[in-house]
Amino acid sequence: MYEYPARSAMAFIMGFVPIFEIYLAIPITMALGLDGVSAVLWSCLGNFLAIPFVIVFYDRLNRWKWWSRYLQKIADSKWSRKMRQNGSLFILIATPIIGSWAVGVVGKVIGMGKTKLLVSSGASIFAYGILIGALTQFGIDLM
Repeated sequence: MYEYPARSAMAFIMGFVPIFEIYLAIPITMALGLDGVSAVLWSCLGNFLAIPFVIVFYDRLNRWKWWSRYLQKIADSKWSRKMRQNGSLFILIATPIIGSWAVGVVGKVIGMGKTKLLVSSGASIFAYGILIGALTQFGIDLM
């Protein structure tokens, strides 16, 4: 009776934690018996939660001088200018590579709007979550 909520909560929390994200959350929870759709859904929701979390707490982190100087240095780089030109495309491609936490910070550093950052990262998270889920299911079916 409590198996589904416990496994869903595990997928959600693992998706949120930067070390796991959905790279491990989906395969682990599917291996523990959570169905593929639920594993993808809960892991992606947990992973997506990092983006609003970064948006909300970015300004508080920016109050620290060493952090603010570091982010300003990144914002002034030539890569930052290139990322500003192709913001949404960069977020779509970078999210699976560097993770949602880093993408949230990078999106704020390059001055991307909240809505654009949320939509771009959300689309990317759910797209590669579905891909990871499908590949995991394919691997489980082969066993």
